[in-house]
Amino acid sequence: MRKRRLLLTGSAAVVYALAVPNELLAEGSILLALVALSGYFAALAAADSYREARWIGVLFGTLSTLLSNYWLMYFGDFSVWTIGGVTLGYAIYHSLLGPILKRAWQNPRVWRALSVAAVWAAYEYLKSIGFLAYPWGLISYPAARSLTLIQHVDITGVWALSFVFAAFNALVAEQMLPALQSSRTAGSRPSEIGPRPTGEMLRQLLWLCAIVALMLGYGIVRLRTPIAQVGTARMVLVQQNIDAWQRGREQDALRRAQALSRRAVDAAGDSAVDLVVWSETSLRRPYPENRQFFATNPPDYPFERFIRDLGVPLLTGAPYVADPQNWDVYNAAIMIDSDAELVQYYGKQHLVPFAESIPFWDAALVRHFFQQTVGLYGVWSVAPDYRIFELPDTGSDTGGQTLKFGTPICFEDAFAYLIRGFVLSGADLLVNLTDNSWSATNSAQYQHFVAARFRPVETRRTLVRSTNSGLTSVIDAHGRVIAQLPMFEQATLTFDVPVYREHHLTVYTVWGDYLPQAMLALWLVLVVAQARRDGYLQRVGSQRARIDRKTPL
Repeated sequence: MRKRRLLLTGSAAVVYALAVPNELLAEGSILLALVALSGYFAALAAADSYREARWIGVLFGTLSTLLSNYWLMYFGDFSVWTIGGVTLGYAIYHSLLGPILKRAWQNPRVWRALSVAAVWAAYEYLKSIGFLAYPWGLISYPAARSLTLIQHVDITGVWALSFVFAAFNALVAEQMLPALQSSRTAGSRPSEIGPRPTGEMLRQLLWLCAIVALMLGYGIVRLRTPIAQVGTARMVLVQQNIDAWQRGREQDALRRAQALSRRAVDAAGDSAVDLVVWSETSLRRPYPENRQFFATNPPDYPFERFIRDLGVPLLTGAPYVADPQNWDVYNAAIMIDSDAELVQYYGKQHLVPFAESIPFWDAALVRHFFQQTVGLYGVWSVAPDYRIFELPDTGSDTGGQTLKFGTPICFEDAFAYLIRGFVLSGADLLVNLTDNSWSATNSAQYQHFVAARFRPVETRRTLVRSTNSGLTSVIDAHGRVIAQLPMFEQATLTFDVPVYREHHLTVYTVWGDYLPQAMLALWLVLVVAQARRDGYLQRVGSQRARIDRKTPL
């Protein structure tokens, strides 16, 4: 029986990797997401002990991470540490989660699927916040294939979807239990971990179907409801498709980005371009501190002369030195005006753990280990606040108002709390600068794109993604992809980006992640209730034992 449970867990990890975006199914599969966790849940429910549940969790966490995030192996010179660290982290997470999920199965049958789903949704929320946050591979992400289904995230965020998908998986898992339970497990508490009667199962499914029907009904109405548009901004998005991380490619990368930009602006003719956008760290050196370099390089067409000739502001990724004395340097988005002056910047706030930011980096032993063993020679500083960019004199139709936009960098557009912060700070538009060229895989870029696709729906703001190699795109406030470039090709996208501003902020923008926090509280209530119930049953059992001992035969 134990081997059968382990085999089922391994199979669940494979199905889970196919449910989320992957090389075979670019945007994942909703149908697979409805069953992807069922084998894992069933194996945990049927486990003979919490210790076995812990090892089941380790197996699922390890395999599902390796299969869905294998592209981390291409992350620069320290890729072994990247894929190894993430895999080890998820093995540890699931070693803790496995026993918690098994405990959730011991709630009364009427609460069981609800409890398991609440635990899973709370887990996905917790893994998406904090220093180690990694909001990849959520069970809700395959739903991005259905625009109608995801419109309600402007109220709940992605967490209602995570809950519904996890609950359906839990109901499927219950029907798998008889084939997995050993005599030890099946005989211990059959009323608690056995499958539901057919009528009760149907009632639970009807409840879930009712929730999904509400989601779809809201989506139909929302998609037919126009969102207030205050104007447009004509942007040129440059996808240079060259890995500037490679040694000796800095000049090539500049030449290609400049040539593509100049060609696109010239092609626009009399149609004024408001902004040219390059990807993350397209400039490999801090701009103000290296003016001499940029005044003379590339030698055939220096960058500063290119900017003046272009006559259009440039938004690009570049290092930004915040404190020269302490060498605090941000992974930043900077705006350079047509006079080649840096006028605005935003520094990345959520850094990639153990790649862009390392705890105790100032300690000599830590720094020596990462530099000599891992091959990581420096880290970025964490920027302290949001900064909103402004384009006051755009040539396009912005209703005579200043265009305000936020610039999440790299995987920051996958973090709902960060995008909320930009909108609450006044952004009417979101422009993401990303470089995923190092990944060399379609799945890495699609996983990032699908995660980001929920952000414009949550906030009802257009999201522009300007990337080095893909997916460069424009996603409107309903989540529609209204413009896009093919991946791993050098190209430009000139587009009139719609700018939206509703009279009221969305519920999610105002209240944030209240739903998973409530689910976490609900799970804690169920744990306490179960503990009290177990204590009551134990006391009753002890009293009966004492009575039996006193009763003469």
